[in-house]
Amino acid sequence: MQLSKKNLRQPSKVTQCPMAAAASLTDDHNITEIARLMGKNKKTLAAKLNNDDAFDQHNLHLLEAIAITELTNDERILKAWATTRGKALVSLPATGLTDDEFSDVLLTVQSTQGELASAIKKARADGVITEADYAAINRNTLNAIEKLLQLDAELKAQVRSWGDDLPD
Repeated sequence: MQLSKKNLRQPSKVTQCPMAAAASLTDDHNITEIARLMGKNKKTLAAKLNNDDAFDQHNLHLLEAIAITELTNDERILKAWATTRGKALVSLPATGLTDDEFSDVLLTVQSTQGELASAIKKARADGVITEADYAAINRNTLNAIEKLLQLDAELKAQVRSWGDDLPD
């Protein structure tokens, strides 16, 4: 999940609340340009992304969230929504790797598992797992899952029938 490098928002809110994730987009993307591409007024779009609107005058609609996701190629709203539903959003892997690329994927799987273990060890070092620690663990967990799914998809693509074509 892409978290803002410019804001001080709590990582747990951005990763677990779709509206907080939408609000954090203003820190990393040019909302004026996005509004222009969507044919929206920039102040109206900014108000829709501001989840602190006390009057609820402006609400972000699903089609707008989809358009923003497509224009920015930033999936944080979708990932936060999946998290609130107890799901994980992972990218579907591409298949058709060469032997060298397959070896690289296999080594990357091992590397991501090591990064996950390192994040857990670091978080537990002081006996307290903070929200930021959990966000790092969660990010590493999902990354490891994506790499395992890529390895699985590649192995499935390599499955061949053997012996089925033999005459009786």
